[in-house]
Amino acid sequence: MTFDEVKRVAPARVVFDSLSEIRLLAQNPLRYRRQVIALKHFLAQEGCTGLLLDDLTDDADDLNMHSLVHGVIRLEHNALQYGAERRRLRIFKMRGRSFRGGFHEFVIRKGGIILFPRLIASEHLDGKPLAEPLLSGIGELDQLLGNGLDRGTSTLLMGPSGSGKSSIAMQFVMAALARGERALFVTFDETKAILMKRAAGMGWHLDRPIASGQLVLEQVDPAELSPGELTGMVRRRVEADNVRVVVLDSLSGYQNAMPAEQFMLLLMHEMLTYLNHRGVVTILTLAQHGLIGSMQSSVDLTYLSDTVLLLRFFEAAGKIRRAISVLKKRTGRHEDEIREYRLDNRGIRVGPPLAEFQGVLSGSPIYTGQHGALLTARSNGHS
Repeated sequence: MTFDEVKRVAPARVVFDSLSEIRLLAQNPLRYRRQVIALKHFLAQEGCTGLLLDDLTDDADDLNMHSLVHGVIRLEHNALQYGAERRRLRIFKMRGRSFRGGFHEFVIRKGGIILFPRLIASEHLDGKPLAEPLLSGIGELDQLLGNGLDRGTSTLLMGPSGSGKSSIAMQFVMAALARGERALFVTFDETKAILMKRAAGMGWHLDRPIASGQLVLEQVDPAELSPGELTGMVRRRVEADNVRVVVLDSLSGYQNAMPAEQFMLLLMHEMLTYLNHRGVVTILTLAQHGLIGSMQSSVDLTYLSDTVLLLRFFEAAGKIRRAISVLKKRTGRHEDEIREYRLDNRGIRVGPPLAEFQGVLSGSPIYTGQHGALLTARSNGHS
């Protein structure tokens, strides 16, 4: 009956759902194999592509079937201990053509399936000459970094909660927008409304660039978004919208979307390498545990970053202040000094180098110099 219906309709594709029913009707493996071989030869004669679906409820592969078909694609459905389930597929075999191995994540949405192929950074070499460095617009900060952030590099901002990591990242985003460039700001820890309100409190109004599409502000729920979907979103913005600055705030939230730390490091390595090949300035923030004393991070990503900025609190003249320094910059020289910086309703202000510091890397900097060298609050600002 199936053969007669195929001859009558003459379709380009035929879907059999599922092979488990044919297996039950055949009653024994030998008869089942003969029926599948006959079906294969018939579809080849008719010039029709056959798609055979099978339900592997026992988690065992039908190796006999693998030898009969031209391609084998396996779909998996994994439920995490918390959050949305994750779906992925793997191509075991595709006769006569090359394919990308490994697991590829996908989601089922209204309108169809969206696939996120595994990212291979080496396939995305841009080859275009890199533009001038991205300057923050704050002379002291650019001087500390040795003339801003180079294109095609990644920068990690490390510091305790409240030290100003997101604000410094936003400063570079605003500088890019002023140059007419597009930017993507991905936030894991804050809502869009809170982020926009906080930016407005520092004199940055994001409504117009967001409305024009120059700035894309994405709020991500780590429990719902898979790592592959996040990578696909970043790739789409870079390739389709020509985004030149990408901010991931913060990696602590990104880590929560990973099934295990070692996978996070591999995925982050591929994403950063891809963005570097595309000439994108990538800014990452990483919260360190503790406000005072020894600082620790849940994962070490300093070796993946080209530039690392260290933010710290310190006490002087009876006030809590902030200090910033550059630990490394692979692409050039930078200042070795420590500078104080303040946040107020007119943005970020960075002071001159402060030499009289002790114990900065220990997490509890002590300032032993003259208080006159420290920054004072502006008349219409707040610390």
